[in-house]
Amino acid sequence: MRIPNWLLIQRVSLFLYLAAGVLLLVYALGFISNVYIFYAYGNAGLVEFYHDMQEVNDSLLWNAIIAVLFALGLFLLELRKHPAGIFTLIITIIITAVSVFICVYTIVMLADARLYYSELDLRPLDRFIDRGTIKYEYSTFTYDLGLGGYILFMLSSLFTAFSVIRNAFTVKAVYLKGKNDK
Repeated sequence: MRIPNWLLIQRVSLFLYLAAGVLLLVYALGFISNVYIFYAYGNAGLVEFYHDMQEVNDSLLWNAIIAVLFALGLFLLELRKHPAGIFTLIITIIITAVSVFICVYTIVMLADARLYYSELDLRPLDRFIDRGTIKYEYSTFTYDLGLGGYILFMLSSLFTAFSVIRNAFTVKAVYLKGKNDK
């Protein structure tokens, strides 16, 4: 049995949405891992940064859990098999709107965290680095990775919404036209 193109595109969009959500979950689980040395070896400013990043990490984790739950919800609506009806279409639009809002909010939060990190004085770590007690280099890669991940999730959300909306109107119209011709 050949899968119609419209359904294939809709399935790909759902898979991308789920994959992006899972990537955000993996990112959230590893976000704070290299900042722990600020707590263990840093001064008061670095310890405060560590605690602030714990709050950011909590937000990232909840956002990722919501993304994965939204993806599972879209799969439960059987969008992998059928075009959306009115109820499914409304739910998909709501999920997409919330997803985009979460992305914009988190992108701003990560950009602020990146700026906060770039303004840190890391000199208190130098004596531990010189002794070989710890290894640490200044890098904004963790924040850049998160920004990229949330941009990817936003794009996958919009792609999912576009494909579901398009199919809801074009495929349903073809089905209705076919029934009226009989």
